[in-house]
Amino acid sequence: MKKIPIIIDCDPGCDDAIALLMAFASDKLDIKGVTVSAGNVHINNTTENARRLIGAFRPDLKIAKGCEKPMFKTIVTAPEVHGESGIGTVVLPQTDKKIEELNAVEFIAKTLKESEEKINIVITGPMTNLAVFLMMYPELKSKIEKFIIMGGSSIGGNVTPSAEFNIYVDAEAADIVFKSGVEIVLCPLDVTMKAVVNEDDLIEIQDIGGLASEVGYGAIKNALDFYKEFYQQTQVPMHDPCTIAYLLNPSLFNGEKVFLGTELKGEFTYGETIIDYRNKLGKEKNALVLTEINREGFIELIKDSIKILKK
Repeated sequence: MKKIPIIIDCDPGCDDAIALLMAFASDKLDIKGVTVSAGNVHINNTTENARRLIGAFRPDLKIAKGCEKPMFKTIVTAPEVHGESGIGTVVLPQTDKKIEELNAVEFIAKTLKESEEKINIVITGPMTNLAVFLMMYPELKSKIEKFIIMGGSSIGGNVTPSAEFNIYVDAEAADIVFKSGVEIVLCPLDVTMKAVVNEDDLIEIQDIGGLASEVGYGAIKNALDFYKEFYQQTQVPMHDPCTIAYLLNPSLFNGEKVFLGTELKGEFTYGETIIDYRNKLGKEKNALVLTEINREGFIELIKDSIKILKK
């Protein structure tokens, strides 16, 4: 079976950590490298989390540090959700894994340039790294198979009434990516809010045992504790893992091809995602937007990944 070549651009992050575990465990993916952006927490924290996760589970993989702030605005982070470190109280093992000397943008360019096949790029954080790449190396975008992105919403935002966090942090970057002409698969809140882990699922993840189980349990529990306190809910959405789940088993999802854009000027709507389900704008349909998920199949993918990584 031919593996799917990917680069993962992330900002770990509780749910990014689960997405990485799923990717690390799969024999369907050929991971060309992991690049890191600021987002859920400061760039130093997201990079350290990714470095330690790679060191613990896939030390063969390359990691490159990316942009520390959005293109044109001050960074917004979410330590109230992810903890100051980015993954709550989870303590990852020390590692001697080295970070690439090339920054994330240069690493992406080099990897694409040297590849004989097109590469998929998974984005689970703000899109700053990829927007800068597209501006600096427009001749290389033809080497990208597609972007698989967690971000956006047509059902209201989670950081403002209209904007989802990953888009809001750097909406100008999202605008560049959406207009790139590269094929897009978008996992917005429309679908990720249905990708929920409940307390029973969490116990089953804990019972698997091993380091991956500890990381998965701790990261999800941290997010669930936040949801319990602020939303009085006993289940928590795992947004970012939807991107990897789609690559591993697209049959778990339903979606619709639509025009996708970003609002940059509105007083109350900056960072809102324009998902034109009714074709009101009459613009070219540039994205497959996922809308439905088989939750049970999604949870099984998470558990199976953790079992594969059990040490």
